[in-house]
Amino acid sequence: SPQFRENLQDVLPSLPSQDDYFLLKWLRARCFDLPKSEAMLRKVRGAPHFLGGPRQTAPPALPQVIRKYMSGGMCGYDREGSPIWYDIIGPLDAKGLLFSASKQDLLKNKFRDCEVLRRECEQQSKKLGKKIEMVLMVYDCEGLGLKHLWKPAVDTYGELLSMFEENYPESLKRLFIVKAPKIFPVAYNLVKHFLSEDTRKKVVVLGSNWKEVLQKYIDPEQIPVEYGGTLTDPDGDPKCSSKINYGGDVPQHYYVRDQLAQQYEHTVVVNRGSSHQVEYEILFP
Repeated sequence: SPQFRENLQDVLPSLPSQDDYFLLKWLRARCFDLPKSEAMLRKVRGAPHFLGGPRQTAPPALPQVIRKYMSGGMCGYDREGSPIWYDIIGPLDAKGLLFSASKQDLLKNKFRDCEVLRRECEQQSKKLGKKIEMVLMVYDCEGLGLKHLWKPAVDTYGELLSMFEENYPESLKRLFIVKAPKIFPVAYNLVKHFLSEDTRKKVVVLGSNWKEVLQKYIDPEQIPVEYGGTLTDPDGDPKCSSKINYGGDVPQHYYVRDQLAQQYEHTVVVNRGSSHQVEYEILFP
């Protein structure tokens, strides 16, 4: 919309891109409501963590514990040339990370990941001669358990999802969930309200045939052996660990705190000799 571009004249030079494709993402994210789209973009651009502008010289330095133990990574491209990001949930030690690093550092790390993907889309666009602006994600949920449902971890993950939704609209092509355990619906219910309706439609939980489904969208040569393809690291590592971090338990010598203040929606004081009945819906046995 020429009007949308006109309204943003004062901030255009500070945006990571000024082309119509970039601006269209923000319009789509707010159903082409011009005032809402403009407000969304201005809010993000004014945030202290906004990356990608011309004044951003280098990514922020992050604590070693995040670099070593935050799982996930970019590896390969789908059949249309979009970058693929893997998130490895099971080995992720959320409590260890939150005891060892600040929430702000974790947010900065996710921003850095998103910027890597955004720039990779730009490189792929130049290389292939067509616009690549979305990312395919694969979430490996094997090992997802109660430790991942610790409230501060869920709250932090919700903030990460909100950040992605607000700062990188229309950037997700599909999100495949593989190896989901029975507890997955419970975990998803805790965070899905952070996702827009459009994003929720892109979340696909795959069954036991997940390897075949992935190969419909990704050439086997672009999928690590660990996930049913033929791709390995140069040293033959089937997990492609040079590209994908598989996390692990954070050693306690990294800890800078041993507890976190937790915010709860409901609190109640029960006096001595009194009782208080609470009703809960049990979502899993």
